[in-house]
Amino acid sequence: MNKTTYSHSWSNVKKAKFHYFSESGLVAAKDALDKEINALVDAGKCKSGAIMAYGSLNYFHVDNLRDLMKAKRVSPNELKAVLSGLEHSIEMAKKFISEVK
Repeated sequence: MNKTTYSHSWSNVKKAKFHYFSESGLVAAKDALDKEINALVDAGKCKSGAIMAYGSLNYFHVDNLRDLMKAKRVSPNELKAVLSGLEHSIEMAKKFISEVK
């Protein structure tokens, strides 16, 4: 599995692993935003509650993705729900960061 490419022909478990481990996956994107939010809190630009709402303590969907990655079989609906939830979390964090900056 190449780090930078994604194939729609992969199994759902392999897709979950891609998003969990790859530098191009959704978890890596969330981690980068978590670092930005932590920096904003450290700089005093926002309150520490931002870490819980948008940052590194908001890992519900990442935990669900990890559970799917460990499963033997994953339904397309399960994967779609977890990935769309993670994408939504990323979009909310981006929106928060742009409002604070």
